[in-house]
Amino acid sequence: METGPQSTNSNPVVFRELGIQDYLTTLAMMQEFTANRGSETSDQIWFAEHDPVFSCGIKTDKNDLPITTDIPVIQTDRGGQITYHAPGQLLVYILFDLKRRSVKIREFIHDFETIMLNAVRYYSEEATLNKSEPGIFIKDKKIVSFGLKIAKGRSYHGASINISMNMEPWKRINVCGKKNQQVTDLEKEGIPANVSDVSKVISQLVSTTF
Repeated sequence: METGPQSTNSNPVVFRELGIQDYLTTLAMMQEFTANRGSETSDQIWFAEHDPVFSCGIKTDKNDLPITTDIPVIQTDRGGQITYHAPGQLLVYILFDLKRRSVKIREFIHDFETIMLNAVRYYSEEATLNKSEPGIFIKDKKIVSFGLKIAKGRSYHGASINISMNMEPWKRINVCGKKNQQVTDLEKEGIPANVSDVSKVISQLVSTTF
């Protein structure tokens, strides 16, 4: 379902609310969309939640994986390391044609990171961006993880923001390759919000940025 504000520039962004989706299904959808897009294909932001799954980026070390788990562990083609997805976490998938927008990769990543930072800051002024991780933190606790794939000037994958989720599975992994990294969500920080609210905030920030 397409929702929300659409950009008014020459490359309008289409927003899609996918709801709760199987991770592998969504990954295949992104790969197919990116492989088959043409010069007129709209840039899109997909919002989704996933059934519980650990996803591994291309830099994941085997020592960071859970020793035993009933939750699927899936290798992906995105950047970054291992992270966890589950309902109550919003995935923000950014499927852009960077060449058509004449934007450099570094500038694109900066803009996307800034959008996610400002989305968290909408709820908490304590949010900070750590470029060495990379991620967004509240009081040294991670709340946003990034993992992009850019190939032939086209992006997919994106970022995840924790809103109100079961935090226990995070303890089974070295979050993004870091031992004892604490994780939080908006609910744990005493901030009432839901996936729909946060997606609206991000949609507005995207529309005023791109």
